[in-house]
Amino acid sequence: MNFEDLATKKDLAELEKRIIKALASQNIEKSRCLNIDEAAKYIQAKSRSTIYKLTSTGELAYHKVGKSDVFKISDLDKFLEKRRKSSFDEIRETVRFKR
Repeated sequence: MNFEDLATKKDLAELEKRIIKALASQNIEKSRCLNIDEAAKYIQAKSRSTIYKLTSTGELAYHKVGKSDVFKISDLDKFLEKRRKSSFDEIRETVRFKR
């Protein structure tokens, strides 16, 4: 690496703007709401009835807008994360740290 390869302050400022813009758009996407069909597709549920069951048992958060149920992507991500199963490597790593 030579001196010409180093980033300038202008380059870094432009990169910072791009990162901030990307993070902002990601936050907007996470707060976007989906209808029941989109939510079922997002979590790869077999049918709408699966979504209705999850909302009726309180396992899946939703918002009532008029007569419709809407689902925030961030809530769907939380639901999926709660149901995540750890890999054997992750379990071994956890056990190793507890000793």
